[in-house]
Formats: sequence, C-alpha cells, structure tokens
Amino acid sequence: MPLLNLALRNPRALRHPSLPELPHLPVVRDDRSLRIALVTEYYYPHLGGVCEHVHFFAREARRRGHHVDVITSHIKGAQEQPNVIRLGRSQPVYCNGSQARITVGLGLRRQMRHVLRRGRYDVVHVHSPLTPVLPLLAIEEAECPVIGTFHTYFDKSLGYTLGRRYFQKRLDMLSSAIAVSPSTTVALDRYFDADWKIIPNGIDTDVFNPLAPAPRGFPRDVPTILFLGRFDPRNGLSTLIESFQRVKGRSRRAKLIVVGDGPLRDHYYRLAGGDPDILFVGAVLEGRPSYYAHSTVYACPTTKASFGITLLESMACETPVVCSDILGFRDVVVHEREALMVPCGDNRALADSLVRILDDPGLGMQLGSTGRQNSLTYSWPRVTSQVLDVYRSVLGHVAEEVA
Repeated sequence: MPLLNLALRNPRALRHPSLPELPHLPVVRDDRSLRIALVTEYYYPHLGGVCEHVHFFAREARRRGHHVDVITSHIKGAQEQPNVIRLGRSQPVYCNGSQARITVGLGLRRQMRHVLRRGRYDVVHVHSPLTPVLPLLAIEEAECPVIGTFHTYFDKSLGYTLGRRYFQKRLDMLSSAIAVSPSTTVALDRYFDADWKIIPNGIDTDVFNPLAPAPRGFPRDVPTILFLGRFDPRNGLSTLIESFQRVKGRSRRAKLIVVGDGPLRDHYYRLAGGDPDILFVGAVLEGRPSYYAHSTVYACPTTKASFGITLLESMACETPVVCSDILGFRDVVVHEREALMVPCGDNRALADSLVRILDDPGLGMQLGSTGRQNSLTYSWPRVTSQVLDVYRSVLGHVAEEVA
C-alpha cells in the first residue's frame, strides 16, 4: 500500500527511522588519522539538525580515514550501530519553546570517564556544549582537546542568566568554540565571551538532488506544498494549515504534504479537520530528498531557528522555498533569490507567497535553480574540511606547548 494512503487510513502507523541509507563513497585518506569522539544528546532515532550534523560529519570524516565514535544516550526505538556508544537514558523535556532531551541515569560521570579513557581520543567534539548532561560531562572529563559546536539561537535563557559564571568556566575549557551561524553567536554573546569560529551545517548535495525518485503514492496531478519537520510549536505547522485553507479558498487545487512526527501529532490531526487535501505521511528519514524534489514548493514557517538546514535540503533539490523572515534563515537565503520570506506567524502573507509560486512556475524554477547552485557551497566535504582544520590547528598548538 502506498505510504500516503497508509498514513491517511492509520495516522499512527508511523515509521521509526534509524539511519539514512546513503550511497557508497570512496575512501580518501588524510595525512594523519585521528581518533574522534562526537558527544551529543541528540542522535537517531531522534530527528533534528544536530543529529544530522553529527551523522554526516562522522560519515565524511570516516571516509577520510579517521576513527569516529558517537557518544550519546539510549532512546526508545534506537538500533545498535557500529561506533555509536550509548550511556544512560534519553529523557524528553519541554524547554525554550521546543522539545529538548537530557540523559538520566546512575553513574553517568563514571561511564563518560571510562568511555573517554578507553577511546584514547585525539579530539573530543561536543555538540551544544553548554546543555546537560553528556556534553558538560565530556568537557569536564576529557583528557585531550575539546571542541564545541553551538547550534541554537534563542532570545533569552534564565539558566544562562543564573548560571553564567558556571557556564562561562566550561566554555573557557574548550580549545575552540564553533557556531553554525552568525545568528547563533548573537544569542550567545548576550551571556558569554568567546572567540567564535563560524562553520555552517552541511548538506549532502549528492543525496539531496532534483533527480530523486518520487515517493510511492505521491500526488502527480496537483501542485503540492511540502512541510517537513518535527511536530513542534516553533515549526509553525498550525500557521501553515491555516494558510493552506486560504490558498484553497481561492478555488485553487493543491495538496499539503506533511512529513514529520512528534508528541503533538493528535493536535495537528485535529487542526487539519480531516481535510482530504492534507496528507500526513509520518516521520521520514532516507526518503526526504524524494519529497523535496517532487513538491512544487517547500513551506517552512518556523518561528525560531539558528540555521536553515531544511532550507538547504530543499534548495539542493531545486525546490523553491517560502519561509519565515527570521534571523537564522537570513544566514542561508535571500528574499526573492532562493526563497520568498514572509513575516513570522503571518498566515495571510504565507498564503500569498505560496500562491505566487503555485501560479508562477517560472518564478519557482528561478528560485529553485539559484537555490541548487548556492547549496553546493554547503557540501559536507567542504564543511568537514573546515572542522578538521580546526582540529589540526588545536592539536598543533598542543604539540607546540608540549615541545
């Protein structure tokens, strides 16, 4: 049975993604092979930008001959995977207008210390370094240089306000602090001092491409608007559903394809009100390029983001974007160059921009073509080279100090 029809008949029959299926790439050896630990609270089957970043960086670094372990927590539905070390249990929590995760369990510090000693790593790379629990433990227990990548934009943080001295001390323990975008540093600079290096998220421009095959059961006879993301209030699905009713209210044929899942799924099913033109697919991992490549337009009404990774995925598939005009997205797209940008939360403006693209195929082709070209500057080989250069610089400084 086609996936779309299955999702409509039984919306709870959702997939539990593990790792994306990727084409084999040739090994390209770097001059020196490093042992690298990537520490993250977020990894598959959780879906999101951080685990995507960790997974694809690890894949590219391994292709170059480096040993890479991912240190994360146990999460329901996780499969055993080579070079993935899981400690404690991942607990979802609601924080900063979104669902976050922390690791709980007994003896986590001892376990982290044991894993890091046993791994004999040259570099420990923590993601979202100042969030509990695993990243902070790794910073405190590592006996080699620690690199930190910051992924999140936020307006304010009570925790950082109250614990500024504590967190600044941990930040100072990093050998290098990386931010995925200038927007991320805007948020962090309100609380901390650091010499930030900007290295963006990456995109696999071979996997995400306009020639990806169509998903089974995908509508072919009607324009399609794609939503792809976690069912999270900040991702703006409510705004999009309201906008879609405006789009259809103009006697226009269109379908809204919703790819994603989350604890709020029942809320969004009710909000859709059984509209047969709103198709809930469920969570999709390796098939995402197919949905981008065969949609007329990708709608991303997110209200808060540090970086537009899904915008890049859509751009790489030559699909035009309509997105919120927010700080994190301005680091990736320009209005009327790769995307149409609309005021955050304005369902009328969102509907108007969607209609512009649905009614003007030439505009859609222009935005999509420019998007594909610009997405190539974010390829994982380029991004990985920048991160590995940071490692080499830090290790070079350590060697000089020892000498």
